[in-house]
Amino acid sequence: MKRMAMIAAAAVGLMTATLANAQAPALGPMPPPPPALLYGPNITLEEALQVVSAANAEATKRKLTGTIAIVDTGGALVYFQKATNAAGVAETFAVKKAISAVRNRRPSSYDAARLAAGVATALSVPDAYPFGGGVPIVKDGKVIGAIGETGGADEDVARAGAGVFH
Repeated sequence: MKRMAMIAAAAVGLMTATLANAQAPALGPMPPPPPALLYGPNITLEEALQVVSAANAEATKRKLTGTIAIVDTGGALVYFQKATNAAGVAETFAVKKAISAVRNRRPSSYDAARLAAGVATALSVPDAYPFGGGVPIVKDGKVIGAIGETGGADEDVARAGAGVFH
């Protein structure tokens, strides 16, 4: 019995020494925060259609079809387009990306980069959805809504749509 206790103590000591000498994995650099923007008036349906048209043009250029959600400053759905043969979860992804972007007034990819850099608190931000493809729509320097896109090249397609008023 005494011998078993000595073996167990030695094993615990060896494991403790091994863990103490283990190095933490290298983390990526922390991305700089995007500029703080104020909210403006809610996006209109006509403006949403302009955003969707620009996003669809980018998707077509890349030979992709996208599921796109446009939300206003409160996160309410203004426009939705589901790609033919899109997976059932595509709607959820697009809407969550848009809501994340508008409520936090920054691209959803920012939280993805923070998470990749090892900042676990990126998951505690309300409505954060740390995947690329959610981008605030800015007009006259103010956030009027956001676009969420899923279906391939999400961030590029969403940025093309969101950039229509720049």
